[in-house]
Amino acid sequence: MIKFFRKIRQNMIKENKASKYLLYAIGEIFLVVIGILIALQINNWNEDSKQSRIEQQYLVALKEEFKYSHQKLEQVIAVNKSNADYALKISDLMGPDIPAITEKEFSTLAMEMTNWEVIYHPNQAVLDEIISSGKLSIFSNAKLKFALSSSKGLLSKIRFQEDEHAVVRRDIIAIMNADGNAKKMITDAQGDTFDIKESKFKLGNLHLLQSQKLENELTDFILTARYLNQNYYEELKTELDAMLKLIDNEIDSK
Repeated sequence: MIKFFRKIRQNMIKENKASKYLLYAIGEIFLVVIGILIALQINNWNEDSKQSRIEQQYLVALKEEFKYSHQKLEQVIAVNKSNADYALKISDLMGPDIPAITEKEFSTLAMEMTNWEVIYHPNQAVLDEIISSGKLSIFSNAKLKFALSSSKGLLSKIRFQEDEHAVVRRDIIAIMNADGNAKKMITDAQGDTFDIKESKFKLGNLHLLQSQKLENELTDFILTARYLNQNYYEELKTELDAMLKLIDNEIDSK
């Protein structure tokens, strides 16, 4: 093709057809420009297609990640509520007189209340990789992009509240260990756990129900647990629901 155009140019020059040659040269330049523009457009289409495929891959991965985190949040909300419910049952039994409850019943309530630590562990591997590698720009939806970039703000506030609640939990355990019989409490509630045998001391744990100090700590425990669920976890749950909806809309729209 190049040889063909070169031959035409040479013939025109030999025949002194300057005006025709000029028109031909302009036309040839025009064709070259058009070719370059088409090549650039094809390259842009290919690049856009590549970026779109990468975006879709991230969207699918993020959907699975946020679904997992949502599930973990539901679990920690349930555990936190259960712990607070057990604490409330103990608190209702407390007073200057020992209530009609057995050592085993009290030990079971106390162990159920303190057995499980309340801490939310989301899976954020994909989100961390996107943010750390500067790939947020790959998402075309500005609302989704902002939501992803700011998603860790609420989590930091949740961590603070979880720490506050954990301090109260540790204080309750410390009081029961210092003033009660921890070994008896474990064996009464859970039997021969980890080969722990019954205590040889006569001290029981029912007298803890007469402790004003323990009652105060239980009140704080209930309040921080309820506050964590209602004002932090529920807000996060709403945020995760909105994030999943945004992601679903982007997947379906491509």
